Amino acid sequence: MGGSESKTTDLKHEIYFSDEEKAKVNHVFCSISHGKKSFNKENLQHFMTPVLDLPISGKLFELIDGPLPHQTHHHHHRLHAHQNHSQEVHLQHFASHLGQLLKGSIADLARTCVFLASSSQNSVSAQDLVKLVTSFLHSYEKLLSAHCTAYQSWIFADAFNSHDQLAVSLLKDLLKSGEANSENSHHTGGVTLTEEAVEGWLNKCLLFSLIMKQVFHGAFQFYQQEPHQITFLPRVPQVRDTNWSRFKTMLDFPTVLFLNFALNAELQSQWKLVFSNSLHGNSFSQLLQHIRNKGPSFIVIKDKDGHVFGGFASVSWEINPKFTGNSSCFLFKVKPFFQIYTSTGYNANFMYLNHQVQTLPNGLGMGGQFEYFGFWIDQSFDRGHSKAGARGNTTFGSPQLSAHTEFQVDCIEVWAVGRLERKEEDEDDDEDTTDEAAKAGPRSILDKLASEDKAILDFVDRGTKHDALRDEPIVEETKAHSTIISPF
Repeated sequence: MGGSESKTTDLKHEIYFSDEEKAKVNHVFCSISHGKKSFNKENLQHFMTPVLDLPISGKLFELIDGPLPHQTHHHHHRLHAHQNHSQEVHLQHFASHLGQLLKGSIADLARTCVFLASSSQNSVSAQDLVKLVTSFLHSYEKLLSAHCTAYQSWIFADAFNSHDQLAVSLLKDLLKSGEANSENSHHTGGVTLTEEAVEGWLNKCLLFSLIMKQVFHGAFQFYQQEPHQITFLPRVPQVRDTNWSRFKTMLDFPTVLFLNFALNAELQSQWKLVFSNSLHGNSFSQLLQHIRNKGPSFIVIKDKDGHVFGGFASVSWEINPKFTGNSSCFLFKVKPFFQIYTSTGYNANFMYLNHQVQTLPNGLGMGGQFEYFGFWIDQSFDRGHSKAGARGNTTFGSPQLSAHTEFQVDCIEVWAVGRLERKEEDEDDDEDTTDEAAKAGPRSILDKLASEDKAILDFVDRGTKHDALRDEPIVEETKAHSTIISPF
């Protein structure tokens, strides 16, 4: 199929691409084929090596070499007939498939997922789908490490198996539905998922839908501008004013990607470390000094058993005998699994901070109630608790976040998030930040995307919402890195 120029099947690129983009398609094709009229599997795999694993790029060649979706009933037989024969792909056929990969619908994306992950036509095992999602998470990190200056501003902790854990967490609802519909399966490996089920999951999981589209753009090097000028979606935040020679974070790439995506769009561009017990000591007074009046922030806690959890504070931390914050606050867990717990609406006990008083608890907590917090750090600093009833924490619906109800603190990091504004140019690094963005309430990620990112979201089919997109301002350079920061 890939070796023929069928006018009836290979004209979809005329719909997908503008004249300017068609020139880019030609350029990509020439790069893959080395200027020849066609390319083979080895050519494509070599071209995609910087981004995709060989098994994925090999399956992608089979997809591109095969028929377009409305002819897939012939595809299974054709693959077996030619599995030992080197196929060649020509320009028009390549362009039509490329259009569907880069600009197709969620249904097209689901079809691609199933094809890349499975040897069967219309279904995929849960185990194979987890492997595919994990592979794309690794590919996205490869892409960012090569081209994204925001990623390059970080020195992440070793990820170990975090990519796999994030993949399983993203697929959790789909895997549960697959288990419920599988009569003979008692574990994930035996669950089979249909193309329709995968499509339903992709409609809900915008994080992975964006990653998959972005990886395809990167693998084919299909950019309308230099890669270092692109705002990659989903975003990795730029780190500001963090001295990596003195500090080693406990956060790995999947954790930062996951937590940043949970934020309102206007808070995703920058993070700044404001407290770490490895830098500032195991002192509650030091914690108070460094986190107050810093605007929205993440507090991340690691207990002595290795569980990592915490909360997003939507407003500045302040000493107050009453609870503060708003419904934009949430709790999270990122080890040994990834999960966000948002407001239940049951009460407004979002944030609590008090110190050296006689009649009230002294410490920092989020959710629940006095002596029964979603998580709590005592003013002694070295201990805390995480409690939840049978239905979870009343404020956030979260279960117990720590390994044990009462836990010992190992590490605490607090990161201020969002674009931090200095009061004056000569002010020191402990500048105050405003809470206006957090108080404004939830906003869509679409509110802050630059105009060049419209194409990456076209497949989501959100219609006129794209008209509200606007450019991002320039991100400031970090002190820790000497690279020049390009516009984001």
